[in-house]
Amino acid sequence: MNPVKFEDMNCIFTAPGCGDLPALKTDKHIVSCWEMTDKEKEEFMKTGKIYLSVMGNIQPPVSLYVDRPYIRQ
Repeated sequence: MNPVKFEDMNCIFTAPGCGDLPALKTDKHIVSCWEMTDKEKEEFMKTGKIYLSVMGNIQPPVSLYVDRPYIRQ
């Protein structure tokens, strides 16, 4: 999957050795938008599964959505 720019984004996170991460940052959450490659779409259609990997040794609260998880301002 690849992070993509989206209409409501208001920042881009950057870090050495990492690609840019377009995001919507509010006082309550950070939202990024991801697009599947054709190969990933095929695999998802077969399995219906998405795996989430979080770096570090704690699990912060996270959610996955297929639609916009916020109300547009």
